[in-house]
Amino acid sequence: MPKMDLKIKFSKLPSSLQNLIKVVCECAERSNLKVYLVGGIVRDLILGRPNFDLDIVIEGDALKFSEVLSKYLGVDFRKHHSFGTATVFSSPYKIDLATARKEFYFKKGTLPKVEPSDLFDDLKRRDFTINSLALSLNKSNFLELIDYFGGFSDLKKKVIRVLHKDSFLEDPTRILRAIRFKERFNFKFSYSTYKYLKQAVRAEALEWVSFHRLRDELQLLLKEEDPFRMIKALNRITGFYFLGIEPLGKEDYSLLRRVKKAINWYKKNFPHKRELDEWVIYLMALFRKVSLKKMKNIIDKLGFKRGDRIRLITSKKVKVLDKLSKNIAPSRVYKILESFSFEVIIFFYSLTGSKLAKNNIQNFLGKFNQVRLTIRGKDLKNLGIKPQAIYGKILERIFNKKLDGKIISREEELREARRFL
Repeated sequence: MPKMDLKIKFSKLPSSLQNLIKVVCECAERSNLKVYLVGGIVRDLILGRPNFDLDIVIEGDALKFSEVLSKYLGVDFRKHHSFGTATVFSSPYKIDLATARKEFYFKKGTLPKVEPSDLFDDLKRRDFTINSLALSLNKSNFLELIDYFGGFSDLKKKVIRVLHKDSFLEDPTRILRAIRFKERFNFKFSYSTYKYLKQAVRAEALEWVSFHRLRDELQLLLKEEDPFRMIKALNRITGFYFLGIEPLGKEDYSLLRRVKKAINWYKKNFPHKRELDEWVIYLMALFRKVSLKKMKNIIDKLGFKRGDRIRLITSKKVKVLDKLSKNIAPSRVYKILESFSFEVIIFFYSLTGSKLAKNNIQNFLGKFNQVRLTIRGKDLKNLGIKPQAIYGKILERIFNKKLDGKIISREEELREARRFL
Protein backbone atom coordinates (compact mmCIF):
# COMPACT_ATOMS: atom_id res chain seq x y z
CA MET A 1 0.00 0.00 0.00
CA PRO A 2 1.48 3.38 -0.95
CA LYS A 3 2.69 5.34 2.05
CA MET A 4 0.66 8.34 0.89
CA ASP A 5 -2.58 6.31 1.20
CA LEU A 6 -1.63 5.30 4.73
CA LYS A 7 -0.89 8.90 5.63
CA ILE A 8 -4.34 9.91 4.38
CA LYS A 9 -5.96 7.17 6.46
CA PHE A 10 -3.79 8.12 9.45
CA SER A 11 -4.93 11.74 9.12
CA LYS A 12 -8.53 10.60 9.61
CA LEU A 13 -7.79 9.22 13.09
CA PRO A 14 -8.81 11.43 16.03
CA SER A 15 -6.22 14.20 16.40
CA SER A 16 -5.60 13.17 20.02
CA LEU A 17 -4.68 9.66 18.85
CA GLN A 18 -2.46 10.99 16.05
CA ASN A 19 -0.62 13.19 18.55
CA LEU A 20 -0.15 10.29 20.95
CA ILE A 21 1.34 8.11 18.20
CA LYS A 22 3.68 10.96 17.27
CA VAL A 23 4.82 11.13 20.91
CA VAL A 24 5.65 7.42 20.73
CA CYS A 25 7.66 8.19 17.60
CA GLU A 26 9.54 10.98 19.40
CA CYS A 27 10.35 8.75 22.37
CA ALA A 28 11.54 6.00 20.01
CA GLU A 29 14.01 8.44 18.46
CA ARG A 30 15.26 9.57 21.86
CA SER A 31 15.70 5.96 22.97
CA ASN A 32 17.29 4.88 19.68
CA LEU A 33 14.84 1.99 19.39
CA LYS A 34 12.87 0.49 16.51
CA VAL A 35 9.20 0.79 17.40
CA TYR A 36 6.18 -0.52 15.47
CA LEU A 37 2.41 -0.27 15.56
CA VAL A 38 1.04 -3.80 15.12
CA GLY A 39 -2.08 -5.93 15.08
CA GLY A 40 -5.71 -4.98 14.81
CA ILE A 41 -5.24 -1.22 14.57
CA VAL A 42 -3.04 -1.62 11.45
CA ARG A 43 -5.52 -4.02 9.87
CA ASP A 44 -8.47 -1.73 10.62
CA LEU A 45 -6.62 1.40 9.51
CA ILE A 46 -6.22 -0.19 6.08
CA LEU A 47 -9.86 -1.33 6.08
CA GLY A 48 -11.05 2.10 7.18
CA ARG A 49 -12.65 0.76 10.37
CA PRO A 50 -12.42 2.49 13.77
CA ASN A 51 -9.94 0.91 16.18
CA PHE A 52 -8.13 2.83 18.88
CA ASP A 53 -6.28 -0.06 20.56
CA LEU A 54 -2.62 0.90 20.50
CA ASP A 55 -0.46 -2.24 20.36
CA ILE A 56 3.23 -1.39 20.05
CA VAL A 57 6.16 -3.76 19.55
CA ILE A 58 9.69 -2.66 20.43
CA GLU A 59 12.89 -4.27 19.23
CA GLY A 60 14.43 -3.77 22.63
CA ASP A 61 13.31 -3.43 26.24
CA ALA A 62 9.59 -2.59 26.37
CA LEU A 63 9.72 -2.16 30.15
CA LYS A 64 12.36 0.56 29.97
CA PHE A 65 10.58 2.20 27.05
CA SER A 66 7.36 2.33 29.10
CA GLU A 67 9.23 4.37 31.73
CA VAL A 68 10.49 6.83 29.11
CA LEU A 69 7.08 7.17 27.45
CA SER A 70 5.08 7.55 30.67
CA LYS A 71 7.53 10.16 31.97
CA TYR A 72 7.30 12.13 28.71
CA LEU A 73 3.49 12.03 28.86
CA GLY A 74 3.30 12.53 32.62
CA VAL A 75 0.95 9.56 33.04
CA ASP A 76 0.81 6.26 34.93
CA PHE A 77 2.08 2.94 33.63
CA ARG A 78 2.12 -0.67 34.73
CA LYS A 79 4.79 -3.29 34.04
CA HIS A 80 4.12 -6.99 33.50
CA HIS A 81 7.60 -8.41 34.09
CA SER A 82 6.74 -12.07 33.44
CA PHE A 83 5.53 -11.25 29.91
CA GLY A 84 8.01 -8.48 29.10
CA THR A 85 5.10 -6.12 28.49
CA ALA A 86 3.80 -2.86 29.91
CA THR A 87 0.75 -0.63 29.67
CA VAL A 88 0.86 3.17 29.59
CA PHE A 89 -2.38 4.94 30.49
CA SER A 90 -2.94 8.17 28.58
CA SER A 91 -6.67 8.82 28.91
CA PRO A 92 -8.80 8.05 27.00
CA TYR A 93 -6.27 5.67 25.45
CA LYS A 94 -4.04 2.95 26.76
CA ILE A 95 -0.85 1.88 25.05
CA ASP A 96 0.16 -1.78 25.25
CA LEU A 97 3.91 -2.17 24.82
CA ALA A 98 5.67 -5.47 24.20
CA THR A 99 9.22 -6.54 23.55
CA ALA A 100 9.47 -8.26 20.15
CA ARG A 101 9.52 -11.98 20.86
CA LYS A 102 9.25 -15.44 19.40
CA GLU A 103 7.23 -18.35 20.74
CA PHE A 104 7.85 -22.01 21.51
CA TYR A 105 4.92 -24.41 21.99
CA PHE A 106 5.94 -27.36 24.15
CA LYS A 107 2.39 -28.69 24.51
CA LYS A 108 -0.45 -28.10 22.09
CA GLY A 109 -3.32 -26.01 23.42
CA THR A 110 -1.29 -24.38 26.19
CA LEU A 111 0.26 -20.95 26.34
CA PRO A 112 3.70 -20.79 24.69
CA LYS A 113 7.09 -19.97 26.14
CA VAL A 114 8.56 -16.76 24.76
CA GLU A 115 11.95 -15.14 24.41
CA PRO A 116 13.09 -11.75 23.04
CA SER A 117 13.63 -11.54 19.30
CA ASP A 118 13.01 -9.21 16.35
CA LEU A 119 9.94 -7.92 14.53
CA PHE A 120 9.93 -10.75 11.97
CA ASP A 121 9.68 -13.42 14.67
CA ASP A 122 7.08 -11.37 16.54
CA LEU A 123 4.83 -11.07 13.49
CA LYS A 124 5.43 -14.71 12.57
CA ARG A 125 3.71 -15.83 15.79
CA ARG A 126 0.45 -14.00 14.93
CA ASP A 127 -2.76 -15.91 14.32
CA PHE A 128 -3.59 -14.76 10.76
CA THR A 129 -1.81 -12.89 7.99
CA ILE A 130 -4.25 -9.97 8.24
CA ASN A 131 -3.10 -9.50 11.85
CA SER A 132 0.60 -9.79 11.01
CA LEU A 133 1.00 -6.29 9.57
CA ALA A 134 3.08 -3.54 11.20
CA LEU A 135 3.66 0.18 10.72
CA SER A 136 7.02 1.72 11.52
CA LEU A 137 6.84 4.55 14.07
CA ASN A 138 10.41 5.71 13.51
CA LYS A 139 10.97 9.09 11.86
CA SER A 140 13.12 7.73 9.04
CA ASN A 141 10.28 5.54 7.72
CA PHE A 142 7.22 6.75 9.62
CA LEU A 143 4.06 4.78 8.66
CA GLU A 144 5.94 2.44 6.34
CA LEU A 145 3.96 -0.80 6.06
CA ILE A 146 5.86 -3.96 6.97
CA ASP A 147 4.24 -7.04 5.46
CA TYR A 148 6.33 -10.22 5.67
CA PHE A 149 3.48 -12.70 5.17
CA GLY A 150 1.13 -11.26 2.55
CA GLY A 151 -1.38 -9.80 4.97
CA PHE A 152 -2.08 -6.74 2.83
CA SER A 153 -2.92 -8.89 -0.19
CA ASP A 154 -5.21 -11.07 1.95
CA LEU A 155 -7.00 -7.97 3.24
CA LYS A 156 -7.64 -6.89 -0.34
CA LYS A 157 -8.78 -10.40 -1.31
CA LYS A 158 -10.89 -10.67 1.87
CA VAL A 159 -9.17 -13.87 2.96
CA ILE A 160 -8.47 -15.36 6.40
CA ARG A 161 -5.18 -17.27 6.23
CA VAL A 162 -3.03 -18.85 8.94
CA LEU A 163 0.74 -18.50 8.84
CA HIS A 164 1.49 -22.23 9.07
CA LYS A 165 -0.31 -25.60 9.01
CA ASP A 166 -0.08 -26.33 12.76
CA SER A 167 -1.51 -22.97 13.78
CA PHE A 168 -4.89 -24.28 14.99
CA LEU A 169 -3.30 -27.24 16.76
CA GLU A 170 -0.76 -25.09 18.59
CA ASP A 171 -3.45 -22.68 19.74
CA PRO A 172 -6.98 -24.04 19.19
CA THR A 173 -8.57 -20.76 20.34
CA ARG A 174 -7.60 -19.56 16.86
CA ILE A 175 -10.52 -21.67 15.61
CA LEU A 176 -12.91 -19.32 17.40
CA ARG A 177 -10.95 -16.24 16.36
CA ALA A 178 -10.92 -17.36 12.73
CA ILE A 179 -14.70 -17.65 12.75
CA ARG A 180 -15.05 -14.29 14.52
CA PHE A 181 -12.90 -12.40 12.01
CA LYS A 182 -14.41 -14.20 9.02
CA GLU A 183 -17.94 -13.22 10.05
CA ARG A 184 -17.06 -9.72 11.27
CA PHE A 185 -15.41 -8.72 8.00
CA ASN A 186 -17.46 -11.00 5.73
CA PHE A 187 -14.22 -12.64 4.56
CA LYS A 188 -13.63 -16.23 3.46
CA PHE A 189 -11.10 -18.84 4.54
CA SER A 190 -8.26 -19.74 2.22
CA TYR A 191 -8.54 -23.36 1.04
CA SER A 192 -5.61 -24.54 3.15
CA THR A 193 -6.71 -22.60 6.23
CA TYR A 194 -10.16 -24.20 6.15
CA LYS A 195 -8.55 -27.62 5.73
CA TYR A 196 -6.28 -27.06 8.76
CA LEU A 197 -9.19 -25.71 10.78
CA LYS A 198 -11.39 -28.75 10.07
CA GLN A 199 -8.49 -31.05 10.96
CA ALA A 200 -8.26 -29.33 14.34
CA VAL A 201 -12.04 -29.59 14.81
CA ARG A 202 -11.98 -33.33 14.03
CA ALA A 203 -9.18 -33.70 16.57
CA GLU A 204 -11.45 -31.89 19.10
CA ALA A 205 -8.57 -29.50 19.69
CA LEU A 206 -10.73 -27.06 21.66
CA GLU A 207 -10.86 -29.71 24.39
CA TRP A 208 -7.16 -29.05 24.98
CA VAL A 209 -7.69 -25.41 25.92
CA SER A 210 -8.21 -24.16 29.47
CA PHE A 211 -11.82 -23.30 30.29
CA HIS A 212 -10.92 -19.71 31.14
CA ARG A 213 -9.41 -19.12 27.70
CA LEU A 214 -12.48 -20.67 26.08
CA ARG A 215 -14.69 -18.37 28.16
CA ASP A 216 -12.77 -15.28 27.05
CA GLU A 217 -12.94 -16.22 23.37
CA LEU A 218 -16.62 -17.15 23.62
CA GLN A 219 -17.43 -13.79 25.22
CA LEU A 220 -15.54 -11.92 22.50
CA LEU A 221 -17.46 -13.83 19.86
CA LEU A 222 -20.83 -13.11 21.50
CA LYS A 223 -19.93 -9.43 21.95
CA GLU A 224 -19.57 -8.94 18.20
CA GLU A 225 -22.00 -6.64 16.39
CA ASP A 226 -24.11 -9.58 15.18
CA PRO A 227 -23.88 -12.45 17.72
CA PHE A 228 -26.55 -14.46 15.91
CA ARG A 229 -24.39 -14.55 12.79
CA MET A 230 -21.42 -15.66 14.90
CA ILE A 231 -23.44 -18.44 16.53
CA LYS A 232 -24.70 -19.76 13.18
CA ALA A 233 -21.16 -19.86 11.80
CA LEU A 234 -19.81 -21.55 14.91
CA ASN A 235 -22.58 -24.15 14.83
CA ARG A 236 -21.94 -24.82 11.14
CA ILE A 237 -18.15 -25.05 11.33
CA THR A 238 -17.36 -26.52 14.76
CA GLY A 239 -20.52 -27.07 16.78
CA PHE A 240 -20.60 -26.45 20.53
CA TYR A 241 -19.17 -29.74 21.75
CA PHE A 242 -16.56 -27.87 23.80
CA LEU A 243 -19.43 -26.41 25.88
CA GLY A 244 -21.34 -29.66 26.17
CA ILE A 245 -24.11 -28.28 23.95
CA GLU A 246 -25.74 -30.34 21.19
CA PRO A 247 -25.68 -28.98 17.61
CA LEU A 248 -28.32 -26.30 17.13
CA GLY A 249 -31.46 -26.93 15.09
CA LYS A 250 -34.41 -24.98 13.67
CA GLU A 251 -36.01 -24.48 17.09
CA ASP A 252 -32.78 -23.03 18.49
CA TYR A 253 -32.39 -20.68 15.52
CA SER A 254 -35.99 -19.55 15.96
CA LEU A 255 -35.28 -18.66 19.60
CA LEU A 256 -32.07 -16.83 18.66
CA ARG A 257 -33.97 -14.77 16.09
CA ARG A 258 -36.50 -13.84 18.77
CA VAL A 259 -33.66 -12.91 21.14
CA LYS A 260 -32.21 -10.60 18.50
CA LYS A 261 -35.66 -9.08 17.87
CA ALA A 262 -36.32 -8.62 21.61
CA ILE A 263 -32.97 -6.90 22.17
CA ASN A 264 -33.66 -4.52 19.30
CA TRP A 265 -37.14 -3.84 20.71
CA TYR A 266 -35.64 -3.00 24.10
CA LYS A 267 -33.03 -0.66 22.61
CA LYS A 268 -35.64 1.13 20.50
CA ASN A 269 -38.22 1.56 23.26
CA PHE A 270 -35.98 2.13 26.28
CA PRO A 271 -32.98 4.16 25.05
CA HIS A 272 -32.52 5.78 28.46
CA LYS A 273 -32.37 2.54 30.44
CA ARG A 274 -29.05 0.85 31.01
CA GLU A 275 -27.42 -1.01 28.13
CA LEU A 276 -27.97 -4.74 28.10
CA ASP A 277 -25.13 -7.23 28.30
CA GLU A 278 -26.42 -8.78 25.11
CA TRP A 279 -23.89 -11.60 25.03
CA VAL A 280 -25.38 -13.04 28.25
CA ILE A 281 -28.84 -13.25 26.68
CA TYR A 282 -27.48 -15.13 23.67
CA LEU A 283 -25.67 -17.51 26.02
CA MET A 284 -28.95 -18.09 27.89
CA ALA A 285 -30.47 -19.12 24.56
CA LEU A 286 -27.59 -21.50 23.85
CA PHE A 287 -28.11 -23.14 27.25
CA ARG A 288 -31.90 -23.32 26.82
CA LYS A 289 -32.03 -27.11 26.36
CA VAL A 290 -29.23 -27.85 28.83
CA SER A 291 -30.33 -28.96 32.31
CA LEU A 292 -29.73 -26.58 35.21
CA LYS A 293 -27.34 -29.04 36.84
CA LYS A 294 -25.28 -29.47 33.68
CA MET A 295 -25.28 -25.73 32.97
CA LYS A 296 -24.04 -24.96 36.49
CA ASN A 297 -21.20 -27.42 35.99
CA ILE A 298 -20.23 -25.85 32.66
CA ILE A 299 -20.36 -22.21 33.81
CA ASP A 300 -18.44 -23.07 36.98
CA LYS A 301 -15.66 -24.62 34.89
CA LEU A 302 -15.64 -21.60 32.58
CA GLY A 303 -15.27 -19.36 35.64
CA PHE A 304 -17.84 -16.68 34.87
CA LYS A 305 -18.09 -13.69 37.17
CA ARG A 306 -20.60 -14.03 40.00
CA GLY A 307 -23.10 -11.62 38.44
CA ASP A 308 -23.02 -13.39 35.07
CA ARG A 309 -23.37 -16.77 36.79
CA ILE A 310 -26.45 -15.59 38.70
CA ARG A 311 -28.08 -14.25 35.54
CA LEU A 312 -27.49 -17.48 33.66
CA ILE A 313 -28.88 -19.60 36.50
CA THR A 314 -31.98 -17.44 37.03
CA SER A 315 -32.74 -17.64 33.30
CA LYS A 316 -33.84 -21.22 34.02
CA LYS A 317 -36.78 -19.99 36.14
CA VAL A 318 -39.05 -20.02 33.10
CA LYS A 319 -42.08 -21.17 35.10
CA VAL A 320 -42.69 -17.53 36.01
CA LEU A 321 -44.00 -17.19 32.45
CA ASP A 322 -47.02 -19.30 33.46
CA LYS A 323 -47.89 -16.69 36.09
CA LEU A 324 -47.25 -13.80 33.69
CA SER A 325 -49.51 -15.40 31.09
CA LYS A 326 -52.54 -14.53 33.22
CA ASN A 327 -54.46 -11.30 33.67
CA ILE A 328 -52.87 -10.23 36.97
CA ALA A 329 -52.53 -6.94 38.84
CA PRO A 330 -49.55 -4.66 38.15
CA SER A 331 -48.34 -5.18 41.73
CA ARG A 332 -48.26 -8.92 41.10
CA VAL A 333 -46.31 -8.45 37.85
CA TYR A 334 -43.83 -6.26 39.71
CA LYS A 335 -43.45 -8.83 42.49
CA ILE A 336 -42.71 -11.57 39.96
CA LEU A 337 -40.14 -9.64 37.89
CA GLU A 338 -38.43 -7.24 40.30
CA SER A 339 -35.69 -9.68 41.32
CA PHE A 340 -34.67 -10.54 37.74
CA SER A 341 -32.03 -8.67 35.76
CA PHE A 342 -33.11 -6.93 32.56
CA GLU A 343 -31.14 -9.56 30.61
CA VAL A 344 -33.22 -12.39 32.09
CA ILE A 345 -36.45 -10.44 31.55
CA ILE A 346 -35.60 -9.88 27.86
CA PHE A 347 -34.78 -13.59 27.57
CA PHE A 348 -38.20 -14.43 29.04
CA TYR A 349 -39.76 -11.99 26.57
CA SER A 350 -38.04 -13.92 23.76
CA LEU A 351 -39.21 -17.27 25.08
CA THR A 352 -42.90 -16.65 25.61
CA GLY A 353 -45.55 -16.88 22.96
CA SER A 354 -48.19 -15.49 25.30
CA LYS A 355 -49.48 -12.03 24.42
CA LEU A 356 -50.46 -11.48 28.06
CA ALA A 357 -46.97 -12.35 29.27
CA LYS A 358 -45.37 -10.08 26.67
CA ASN A 359 -47.74 -7.27 27.61
CA ASN A 360 -46.98 -7.71 31.32
CA ILE A 361 -43.23 -7.58 30.62
CA GLN A 362 -43.68 -4.50 28.44
CA ASN A 363 -45.65 -2.77 31.19
CA PHE A 364 -43.07 -3.74 33.81
CA LEU A 365 -40.22 -2.21 31.81
CA GLY A 366 -42.16 0.79 30.54
CA LYS A 367 -44.40 1.67 33.50
CA PHE A 368 -44.21 -0.36 36.70
CA ASN A 369 -40.42 -0.17 36.92
CA GLN A 370 -40.68 3.64 36.99
CA VAL A 371 -43.13 3.88 39.91
CA ARG A 372 -41.71 5.39 43.12
CA LEU A 373 -43.18 6.33 46.49
CA THR A 374 -42.68 9.90 47.64
CA ILE A 375 -42.95 9.02 51.34
CA ARG A 376 -40.21 7.36 53.38
CA GLY A 377 -39.75 5.82 56.78
CA LYS A 378 -39.23 9.25 58.33
CA ASP A 379 -42.71 10.25 57.16
CA LEU A 380 -44.19 7.25 58.96
CA LYS A 381 -42.22 8.19 62.06
CA ASN A 382 -43.51 11.77 61.90
CA LEU A 383 -47.05 10.37 61.76
CA GLY A 384 -46.33 8.50 64.99
CA ILE A 385 -46.61 5.01 63.53
CA LYS A 386 -45.02 2.30 65.68
CA PRO A 387 -43.06 0.06 65.77
CA GLN A 388 -40.44 1.01 63.17
CA ALA A 389 -39.87 -2.67 62.39
CA ILE A 390 -43.10 -2.72 60.36
CA TYR A 391 -42.22 0.30 58.18
CA GLY A 392 -40.95 -1.89 55.36
CA LYS A 393 -44.20 -3.85 55.12
CA ILE A 394 -46.29 -0.68 55.35
CA LEU A 395 -44.36 1.02 52.54
CA GLU A 396 -44.60 -2.13 50.42
CA ARG A 397 -48.40 -2.23 50.80
CA ILE A 398 -48.69 1.44 49.89
CA PHE A 399 -46.34 0.92 46.94
CA ASN A 400 -48.46 -1.99 45.66
CA LYS A 401 -51.58 0.19 45.78
CA LYS A 402 -49.73 2.88 43.84
CA LEU A 403 -48.71 0.29 41.24
CA ASP A 404 -52.34 -0.80 40.93
CA GLY A 405 -53.46 2.80 40.39
CA LYS A 406 -55.38 3.06 43.66
CA ILE A 407 -53.02 5.77 44.95
CA ILE A 408 -51.56 8.60 42.88
CA SER A 409 -50.48 11.64 44.91
CA ARG A 410 -48.27 12.13 47.97
CA GLU A 411 -51.36 13.16 49.95
CA GLU A 412 -52.98 9.83 49.11
CA GLU A 413 -49.82 8.00 50.19
CA LEU A 414 -49.92 9.78 53.56
CA ARG A 415 -53.64 9.12 53.92
CA GLU A 416 -53.06 5.43 53.34
CA ALA A 417 -50.20 5.47 55.85
CA ARG A 418 -52.44 6.97 58.55
CA ARG A 419 -54.60 3.86 58.38
CA PHE A 420 -51.78 2.06 60.21
CA LEU A 421 -51.97 4.35 63.25
